[in-house]
Amino acid sequence: MWAGPRTTHDLDIVVDLPLDRIAEFCSYFSPDRYYIDPQAMTTAFQQPNSPSLGMYSFTDMLSGFKIDLFPLRLTDAAQVASFRNRVTEEVLENQFASVCSAADLLIQKLRWYTMDASERQFRDCLTLLLADGQRLQPQIDRQYVAEWVNQLGPTVQQAWERLKLALAAAE
Repeated sequence: MWAGPRTTHDLDIVVDLPLDRIAEFCSYFSPDRYYIDPQAMTTAFQQPNSPSLGMYSFTDMLSGFKIDLFPLRLTDAAQVASFRNRVTEEVLENQFASVCSAADLLIQKLRWYTMDASERQFRDCLTLLLADGQRLQPQIDRQYVAEWVNQLGPTVQQAWERLKLALAAAE
């Protein structure tokens, strides 16, 4: 959405889905087409502080496409702000969806990078900033990002500093 495409085989969605409505949610997906398990989703969602952040994945068996659902964690101020700041964008021709803002995506990817030192996440951060620099009207408010980085602590601050150095070198 916010930078050049990269090969991915999943869709990440933050959901505000109460535990008592998971079975109902799952019932909307045909078991002939989707591998989705309400009990497994409930168990995953009850572990929001796990390394996976409570994520639950299910698969469209026809296409092999995977959907990763992340429960909205009301105790995570950055995630709540990201959810609140979502924007509506055309994701496919004449199909619109609420998506994470470019700045909030950058913040989340910095966090993911610090969790597992994934160079893929770091490259995604760099690509986001480089693409933003090419826009007539940039989407990423770097002051907003810096404010969140400072709130998120030294590990994310170090990642942000490394990212700024990489951006300067790339530019």
